[in-house]
Amino acid sequence: MRAAAGGRAFQLHLLCPRRPWRPPSSPSTATAPLSHSTHAGCLHRRHPSRGFLPTLEPGVSTVYMCRRVHSATSSVSLDDRSQAGLTDGSNGDIVHKSEMVGAFQKIPMVMPATDILMSAQRKSRNVPPTKGITNIAKRERNKGAKQLDALMKELSVPLRTYTENFPRRRDLHPYERSLIELTFGEGYYEKVLGRVDALRKKINSVGKQHASVCAKSLTKREAEERLCEGRKELEEVFQRGQHAIEDLINVAKALRSMPVVDPHIPTLCLVGSPNVGKSSLVCILSTGKPEVCSYPFTTRGILMGHIVSNHERFQVTDTPGLLTRHDDDRNNIEKLTLAVLSYLPIAVLYVHDLSEDCGTKVADQYITYKHIKERFGDRLWINVISKCDLLDKAVPSSFDYDDDEVRRYRMFGPEDAIRVSVQSQDGTEELKERVHHLLTSQMARIKDGKSEDELQGTDSTVRRLT
Repeated sequence: MRAAAGGRAFQLHLLCPRRPWRPPSSPSTATAPLSHSTHAGCLHRRHPSRGFLPTLEPGVSTVYMCRRVHSATSSVSLDDRSQAGLTDGSNGDIVHKSEMVGAFQKIPMVMPATDILMSAQRKSRNVPPTKGITNIAKRERNKGAKQLDALMKELSVPLRTYTENFPRRRDLHPYERSLIELTFGEGYYEKVLGRVDALRKKINSVGKQHASVCAKSLTKREAEERLCEGRKELEEVFQRGQHAIEDLINVAKALRSMPVVDPHIPTLCLVGSPNVGKSSLVCILSTGKPEVCSYPFTTRGILMGHIVSNHERFQVTDTPGLLTRHDDDRNNIEKLTLAVLSYLPIAVLYVHDLSEDCGTKVADQYITYKHIKERFGDRLWINVISKCDLLDKAVPSSFDYDDDEVRRYRMFGPEDAIRVSVQSQDGTEELKERVHHLLTSQMARIKDGKSEDELQGTDSTVRRLT
C-alpha cells in the first residue's frame, strides 16, 4: 500500500507544474526557509558568473539584469516595451512612436454595402431558437430576439473592424499624413471614418431596441410582427448610410494605390520645373515607366522605380514639377513634391532645362532652383542639365541679363552639373555612375542615422532605469 501510495504521489508530483521563481517581496520572506516548491523553482534560476558583474559599468549591469529577470518571469520583456513606445523621462508617460511608411498597405479590404447586407440577412435568418423551449410564444419571441441580435451584429461588426483597423492619422508617418491631406483634403479621411462609426452606433441602437421589444412579445403572431418590423428598420438604416461605406471603399483604393517608399533604402528624388525631362530620366535610370508627354504636369503624383546595381537595390521617385511661386500658393500636386523632400531621407537629382523647351523661362527655373536648394541644401545633390542636344538650337527668351548669377546660370548651369540628352544618349553613362555613387553615400548616411538613433535610445533607457 505504501509503495502504491508513494508511486501515485510521485506521478502526481510529475503532473503538477512547478511554479516559476519569483524574487522575495520583503527581507523577512528572503530569510524564511525554502519550501520544496521554492527550492525546485530556484533550480531553474540562472545565476550569472561571479566575475561577470564587476566587469560592467555602473547602471549597465542593472539594465541587463533587469532584462534577464523579466524575460524569465514575465511575458513582457524590456525589448517588447521599447518596441511598443518610448517612456518620457520627465513624467513617465508612454510616448508612442509613429508607424513606419507602409501603413496604407495594411488596411483591410472593405466589402461593398450590398454584400454586407446580403450576408447579414442570410446568416441571421438561419439562427434557431434556444433548445428546450416548449411554449410556442416563448420560442417564437426567443427566436425573433436572437435573429434581430444576429442581424445587428452581422451589420455592425464589419464596420467596427474597418474603423479599428484603418490607421489613425496621428499614428502615421508624417509623409503619409501629408499624402492623406493632399489627396483627400483636410479632414475628409477622418470624416469618412466618423460617418462609418456613426452608422455602426445607429445600427447597434436600433437593433438592441427592437430585440428588446421582440423579447417582450406575448403571442407568436406579435413576435413575428416585431421581428419583421425590426429587420425592416435595420435594413433601412443600413441602406441609408451605405454611402459612407462606398466612400470608405474609394478611400481604401486610393491609399493602397499610393507608392510605398522604404526609408531604409536609399532613394533618389527627381525634382525640377514641369516638363524638364524628369520622367525620361527615370526611364533610363530605373525600372519605373512613367508617362512621358510634351505637355507640363504630366506627372500628377509620386511615381516609383527601382535601380539594381552591383547587387544593391535603390529607389527612384518621379515628382510633379514645381512652378515659380511661394510655397503657400502651390497646389496640392506641387505640395506632393515638397512632402517627399521634407519627410523622407532622400538624395536629390535636380533637373534643369536651359533650352526652355519645357515652357518655363530660364530665369524662373533659376528662382525655383535657388529656393529649393536653400531649403533642402542639406541633402545629397546632383544637378543635371537635360535636353543638351537642343542647347545650340534654342533661342533664349528675353530676360534681364544684368544679374550675373542668372547670366552664368543661362550659359553654364549650376556648378558641377551633368549635361544629358536622352535622345542622343549623351552623358547617360556618366549620370548612372554619379547616381550610383550618390546612392551609396546615401546608404552610409542612413546607416549612420540608424546607429545614432539606437545609441540615443539605449542611453535614454539606461538613464531611465538607473
